[in-house]
Amino acid sequence: MFTSHQVLDEPGRPALYNQWFDFVFPGLDGRTIWNAEIITARKDFWDKVEAIAWDRATALMSEEDREEEFRMDVVPIFVGRHKIYRSVQRKKQRYPAFGDLTFREYEEQLKAQIIANEPPAVHERFKSDRTYRYGIGVKLVVDAEEIDQAAVEAAIERFRVAGEGDWTAPTPVPRERVPAETENAALAALKDNSLAT
Repeated sequence: MFTSHQVLDEPGRPALYNQWFDFVFPGLDGRTIWNAEIITARKDFWDKVEAIAWDRATALMSEEDREEEFRMDVVPIFVGRHKIYRSVQRKKQRYPAFGDLTFREYEEQLKAQIIANEPPAVHERFKSDRTYRYGIGVKLVVDAEEIDQAAVEAAIERFRVAGEGDWTAPTPVPRERVPAETENAALAALKDNSLAT
């Protein structure tokens, strides 16, 4: 039903790491190639929370602070005759507007507050994008624990039944199906659990 250069259903890989997948599949007309990205509702929720937190945090910064915070410093290094660049780690700046936290610390704090107090609604959906160079792009958001072969095949079937067009579920994914913690907190807990075993 589909093909991809990415590995799917990797043995032993925790479900939390299987929240998205890129693949291509043929359209029902036999001519269209759908260039797809599929993500879970959980990942879509985290992405929305991050976008809200980013906008709120950067709104508190001056233009100079934003330029300094997001500037990438690189140094050239040579590998044989080839010149490549390595990024330079800079000391993290603390901002009075953030209560003397770094940008990342404040952003993480905001994300936790957004999840607790004003979680954004997440809907299953299909959204096409005709700007892709190869095929027609489509983003598929599905309410699944992880993206595995069964989730991909079910999404393709639903997309086809919906007429291979844009669609949004009329009701949001139930609140108990989206996370109560930030993505970073969930990943840190998973890492801590794997180190403990």
